[in-house]
Amino acid sequence: MATSQLRLQRQSAPPLLRLLLPSPLLLLLLCTLLVPPLGVGAGQLLDASSVGALQAFKSALGVTYSDWNADLDCCFATCGPTDGWTNVFCDGDGQVTDITFQGGSPLSPGPLPLQLSSLTALTYIMLRQLRIHAELKAFTQHLSAVSGLQRFDMAYNFLYGSIPAALVTMPALTILALPVNYLTGSIPQLGSQLVELILASNYLSSSFPNPSTPLASCSAYSTCLTDFTGCPGSVRTSGVCGTICGGGCGEGEACAPLVEEGTMPGNTIPMECAVSIDSVPPRLMHTSAAAAMLLLRRSLGVTFTDWTATSLCLVSGGSMLTPHGWTGVRCDSQGHPIAIDITATTGQFLLPAPSFPSVVSTLQALSSIALPGNGIYTEFKAFAWHLSRLTSLKHLDLSSNVLYGPIHSSLLTIPTLTSLTLSDNYLSGCIPALGSQLLSLSLSSNYLSSSFPMPPTPLPACSAHTNCLTDVSACNTSEAGAGNQRSASECAICGGGCAEGVVCAPNLMVLRRAQSMQSTQSTQSAMAAAATLSYPMSCFRSRDSFLPVAMAPDAVAAMLALKTGLHVPFTDWVQGALCSVEWGADSTTHGWTAVTCNGEGHPTAIAIDLQELSGSFPSEMSALTALTHISLINDRIVAEIGALAQNLPSITNLQYLDMAYNFLYGFIPETLLTLPALTFLSLSVNYLSGSIPQPGSQLLELALSSNYLSSSFPSSPTPIPTCTAFSTCLTDFTGCPGSLRTSGDCGTICGGGCGEGEACAPLVEEGIEPGSIIPMGCAVSIESVPPRLMHTSAATAMLLLKRSLGVTFTDWTTASLCLTPGGSMLTPHGWTGVLCDSQGHPIAINITDATGQFRLPAPSFLLSSQPSRRSQALLSLETASIPSSSRLRGTCLASRPSSTSTSAATFSTARSIPLW
Repeated sequence: MATSQLRLQRQSAPPLLRLLLPSPLLLLLLCTLLVPPLGVGAGQLLDASSVGALQAFKSALGVTYSDWNADLDCCFATCGPTDGWTNVFCDGDGQVTDITFQGGSPLSPGPLPLQLSSLTALTYIMLRQLRIHAELKAFTQHLSAVSGLQRFDMAYNFLYGSIPAALVTMPALTILALPVNYLTGSIPQLGSQLVELILASNYLSSSFPNPSTPLASCSAYSTCLTDFTGCPGSVRTSGVCGTICGGGCGEGEACAPLVEEGTMPGNTIPMECAVSIDSVPPRLMHTSAAAAMLLLRRSLGVTFTDWTATSLCLVSGGSMLTPHGWTGVRCDSQGHPIAIDITATTGQFLLPAPSFPSVVSTLQALSSIALPGNGIYTEFKAFAWHLSRLTSLKHLDLSSNVLYGPIHSSLLTIPTLTSLTLSDNYLSGCIPALGSQLLSLSLSSNYLSSSFPMPPTPLPACSAHTNCLTDVSACNTSEAGAGNQRSASECAICGGGCAEGVVCAPNLMVLRRAQSMQSTQSTQSAMAAAATLSYPMSCFRSRDSFLPVAMAPDAVAAMLALKTGLHVPFTDWVQGALCSVEWGADSTTHGWTAVTCNGEGHPTAIAIDLQELSGSFPSEMSALTALTHISLINDRIVAEIGALAQNLPSITNLQYLDMAYNFLYGFIPETLLTLPALTFLSLSVNYLSGSIPQPGSQLLELALSSNYLSSSFPSSPTPIPTCTAFSTCLTDFTGCPGSLRTSGDCGTICGGGCGEGEACAPLVEEGIEPGSIIPMGCAVSIESVPPRLMHTSAATAMLLLKRSLGVTFTDWTTASLCLTPGGSMLTPHGWTGVLCDSQGHPIAINITDATGQFRLPAPSFLLSSQPSRRSQALLSLETASIPSSSRLRGTCLASRPSSTSTSAATFSTARSIPLW
């Protein structure tokens, strides 16, 4: 980081004082600056965003220069002991102005990366005679983002297809040179900013467009144009204008040259129709992949608003110019993500401790992850723990962040991982053993110690300079600067080391102050500063040291009820299992999968995603007073939402609820939208119908896309800041942006509508994914099962039971209505904790966490030895459940004399009577 500090000092000082700053490289710099070689600019230090953009350029086009190295920040000329970035020129502030290649090794077909947009001073790109074989529209799809580009030269290549209008209308572009290529089609209308246009020796057709401002210089010789007014030129003499590609290609195709080894640009060679970038449209992400990506968004704190269930994902080979979502993500033709590239996007990662969730392991097509320069501040082991489960991952770039702590060994031995870049972070400790699959490893500018481990096979590309390593001979030192290490004083971080369970990390308060100071800067300058500042480091508790805790007893009862109610498959949801705490790491051993607790053992978050669930939330969840987050994404739940969620209003502190990607149907209950603490609700990709009730003013984000909701979105005096209702049947989207379903089935589902007491439900079969267009039919709704009066004899027996147990519920009366199976908890009823059959006979008593309801000193079930009319009603009970939290202090019935009572075994039809 010493070089980075020098850069900041030089850039922040007035121009006349920059050369006077003390530096061990000062004399050498003066020598090179006084007499620079002919054609070579003065050596300048690149800023961090420029290095990232050039590295992306190198990767996209296959640049082979060894000094195009992310660990070097020198712009082309000599900067002390290292050179860097051949063919790149900078201004006096280290900003890239020119990228010029002419001849030399062939370059890949690209495309030019989007990261070039961060090079705000870039005015000239020349890529001549490089045998680039690519569709011009595909190769330049990101170029319009380079807003200051003035000159673009790609002469003598194998470019084909039509000239995109976005290229000739770039606002600052004055010179465009594309001669000696294989371009076809008509020339689009030119922008008035163009001064010089060179298109000679191509296969362009039709007439030259009449420019609004005459060009100062134009050439269209040896083309297939029919009219050269406005641009001097001539028709090709080879006579192939009407015969290439059989006279023309179909829609979604482009006429491309068949290039062989030794073929030179400009030669007359065979051409055939090839797939055009326009024929590769974005597509919906695969359902399970989209569900996992939404979890990834939440876990990393990504704030891109187009990461939604209904967004289109850019397919590899598709055009960035087509409308799409999932910013930074590319998918394969089946809609599975293959690459995530979020580079230098300050503010996209907002969580205090972001991490990759366990469901990332389901993204088995994902081969590339690049998150450089995002200011991610967290412990590295916790952040990347689950990445080792990606079986296709080849490239991982987490450089220029604020990651700290040791590197965990499983990451370096991912069988498919060939390229790993972790430079410019705050990593410490020893480097684990390397896997033989690694081809490129960059660990420079960290605080790694001990010696560099000997790899099983030599690394073709390795960089580990600016660390605290004692021996780097095992790292390929042919890369300039690989042996330069930090001074002893720099390596004495955290007082020379931290105790067990503690990691050395940048001081968060200093970091926040630095970020606050940057808030007035532009995004790019703030990122450049954030990537180069050195922060004081202190010892902080490792996330591994936040050990799991025992779950609170009342929470255990509620969670076991949830396990039964939703048929949760996790076998470690058992009494006595430890619960992971909020700041704990997944690398610690614990139970209660998908549950997070606070320090007192009360669950705060439940994320049961990508499972197969059924049933409903039990009433016992009211005991989970600390619960704020519930996520049930892609769990294949087939249920009426009113039945599933009827007990959720009892969770008074619930802030976040996500039930996207399921088979939920019916009307959205009003009580769900008005939960007092709920700020986020996602019900996207389900089969909900009917009108939307009035949302509560507390909601900040509401996602309802891909449903069958109808009528208009309800007007609200308090608009919801973030709301989506795309692909629904709404008639008015005022207050919530959206769109109509394109399938045209809004008026036809369930024969146009269901009768009273019915709900339109999907007919789900094995293998059907949520969101699929499937048949729907009318099913009995929870609203059609009303409570009913309890049978007279049963009510009499229950009142005696109330007196005998000391139950204090005031709604246990003969006039009260009893809830029946399938009925809604939201309908008015009495007999709290009791469930009756359709004839009004009690079939279940469930009184949970009702402390103080049993007031007698020795409550008991009192039945006569000879079953009477009132006892016969109790004999029909299917379930009696009175957990210990109810403070029942009676004596087990089996221990009492048989002459005065009947044991619990008397309930001949009872399926379970836990009386613990």
